[in-house]
Amino acid sequence: MGDAQNTVDIPKENPLDNPADMSTGRPISNPLGETLHYLKLSGAFYCKSEMNGTWGISLPSMPNTSMFHIVTAGACVIEHGEQRIEAKAGDFIFIPKGLGHIVRSDDEADTEDLFSLPREQISHCYETLKMGDEGDKTTILCGVVQLDHPCAEFIIDSMPDMIYLESAKSTYSSWMSNTVRVISEEAEQTQIGGETILTRLADVLVIQALRYWITHNAEAKQGWLFAMKDRRIGKSLSLIHSNPERQWTLESLGREIGMSRTAFASNFTALVGEPMLQYLTKWRMNLAVMRLKEGEKVTPELIEQLGYRSESAFRRTFKKVTGKNTSAFQIG
Repeated sequence: MGDAQNTVDIPKENPLDNPADMSTGRPISNPLGETLHYLKLSGAFYCKSEMNGTWGISLPSMPNTSMFHIVTAGACVIEHGEQRIEAKAGDFIFIPKGLGHIVRSDDEADTEDLFSLPREQISHCYETLKMGDEGDKTTILCGVVQLDHPCAEFIIDSMPDMIYLESAKSTYSSWMSNTVRVISEEAEQTQIGGETILTRLADVLVIQALRYWITHNAEAKQGWLFAMKDRRIGKSLSLIHSNPERQWTLESLGREIGMSRTAFASNFTALVGEPMLQYLTKWRMNLAVMRLKEGEKVTPELIEQLGYRSESAFRRTFKKVTGKNTSAFQIG
């Protein structure tokens, strides 16, 4: 950190600087860290692709997912729109919004649709793909994942179409390099349980990549992510996320973070992009959708935990925000 000293001034503790999660009593000292803790990552599928010579693959858009590529051997070109990346072994490319893109050996290579190519199913979430018999070899571990918590939507919407973490750059963290190295080694083997190890490591890497990008990139210094980093507004968001059952008002939430009603309302809307009460309602309904998808039913307990005092009020708000009835998201 250059000439920065190794000592810091420790201010006297102020309860407003560390508002508590009302459900646990724990202080919220790192709002963005708390938010990343909520993320639930599930894998749609993973594919180890081994290509030789000249080759090209066109991947279609996959809405409501995120995609990634880990180049474990060789090199390739990855393109989306006007963006072009020359990726090498050890590099990690993240497509947070699941947009369609092209992966190929070089700019002149013809492409084939991914789903038209023969693939070998190894398990319900892992498969292999081979193209070509001669020429330079490139191996890529590809994945399609879903981030299932409401905060994921805000994070993904704040991110660019493609994120490139280059292993050769000094800014590429050692823990990410080590994770990619282990994945590369595992992808080259055929040991029992290899697909399980690959998928678990890939899951960890996606979360690491999100955290690294949020911390180090300028794009993360605006919008919702920037609001999460603000000392007071970030804490207000964490209080909403951790305690959706509270009957929050501008006055009560502003008081928790040491701001007047007017100042809080103005700052929240300016940083987050929408009024606090609108954000609170959207957050509650997104939580409701997630919990219904996980198999929960609309019960008095669920309604109370989401801050509503009557089932009719909950169902009206749910339909207004999501455009659907709760039955559209329930299992069975």
